[in-house]
Amino acid sequence: MFSKIKKYVIGFFVLCGGILFAFLSGKSAGRKQEKLGGLKKKIKDTDKSIKATKKSQKAIKKTLQNKKKALNDIKTKKYKKKKVTKKEAKDFLKNFSKEKK
Repeated sequence: MFSKIKKYVIGFFVLCGGILFAFLSGKSAGRKQEKLGGLKKKIKDTDKSIKATKKSQKAIKKTLQNKKKALNDIKTKKYKKKKVTKKEAKDFLKNFSKEKK
């Protein structure tokens, strides 16, 4: 009877050892560096894309500011009226009407 229990206990330890060995020597065992290398490469790629996006955003903001500034300059600019004689106006209208036809 003692030998039967002994067989089960030894079988249990052998089974646990086999399972432990299978986990330690399996496909993923020792591949931690490979996984980390892949993740590090992905992180670098995302960092590069983030930097590129920020750079383009800065350029867009700069052009937007320049356009706003130009628009404000146009709004604030005042034009002086030019004095035109009747004869010049008549000649201009005459030439303008000819070009339109």
